[in-house]
Amino acid sequence: MTRPIPPNPFDAPLTRALITVAAVIIIIAGMRIAQPILVPFLMALFLAVLTSPAVRWLIEHKVPSFLAIGSVVLLVFVVLYGVSSLVVSSAEEFFERMPEYERQVDSWLVQLRDQLPWLSTDLRTSLRNIAPDADNLLGVASALFSGLGSILMALVVTIFILIFMLYEAQGAHAKLNRALGDDRSAEYTRRFTRSVQRYLVIKSFVSSITGLLVWGFLSLLQVDYPILWGTLAFVMNFIPNIGSLLAAIPAVFLATVQQGFSGFVISLAGFTAINAIIGNLLEPRLMGRSLDLSTLVVFLSLIFWGWVLGPVGTLLAVPLTVVVKIGLEVYPRSRWIAILLSQ
Repeated sequence: MTRPIPPNPFDAPLTRALITVAAVIIIIAGMRIAQPILVPFLMALFLAVLTSPAVRWLIEHKVPSFLAIGSVVLLVFVVLYGVSSLVVSSAEEFFERMPEYERQVDSWLVQLRDQLPWLSTDLRTSLRNIAPDADNLLGVASALFSGLGSILMALVVTIFILIFMLYEAQGAHAKLNRALGDDRSAEYTRRFTRSVQRYLVIKSFVSSITGLLVWGFLSLLQVDYPILWGTLAFVMNFIPNIGSLLAAIPAVFLATVQQGFSGFVISLAGFTAINAIIGNLLEPRLMGRSLDLSTLVVFLSLIFWGWVLGPVGTLLAVPLTVVVKIGLEVYPRSRWIAILLSQ
């Protein structure tokens, strides 16, 4: 008589769920510890996805692979370094002129005192409570520039990783076919890669147009530091629903300080028109609405990736979440999770 085989405790659904949760927690903790290595890797990965079509196009037109990769990487470095230098110089000058803008606001409050003394007093008290003093401004500026300096230092590491990624990408499809073996798994991987590349290319293109339009509009309006606000619009356009609103606030405020009520109306109308054209016409036509995330998921992703990866994580939060959503959509068994993450 054979002895019955005792049930495996790890086969219980609750046990498997607890093990899965524990594994996820360990992975997240490891990602947070590995932040100095993970951030340049992720930045290089996104840049590789964006630039690999250009490298492939050059190679198809008989350009040697080393020359194609070198020229694309050099162009990426020049663009990133040039824009970062302009943004840093504009931000430095903006912080230096903050007392001048504060005096302009104070002059408006003085003009309101005769007509609405109670409102003027309340406004002055509120602004004094929320406005940072000079020491705090210097602290903010120091933190900002030290963060930018860290990003610029990480840029060199990112460029080197990007070079190797672009080189390895030339034979990536053959390696995946040999590694996976299964035709279905290889097809899922190809669909995932194409979807991620399409999303990043289109989103970067649309965000670049948004930044250029904001820069040109504010330059015509003669608002200070248009390159700073254009770059902010480019970055924040990666955050759906709330990114465009957050990018408009400092530029509209500065236009109001410089040009009064007319500057407020014109700048607000301009930002509304740009966001309406880009967000409601151009981007849905190019990308479709299948990759939209719910507002709650966007907000939680900003908190989560910012905590895991630091300041750069807030910039990569939505692209990383969209990549996860695309991966969930590709596989039929996990498609229901992707539906829950969408609007």
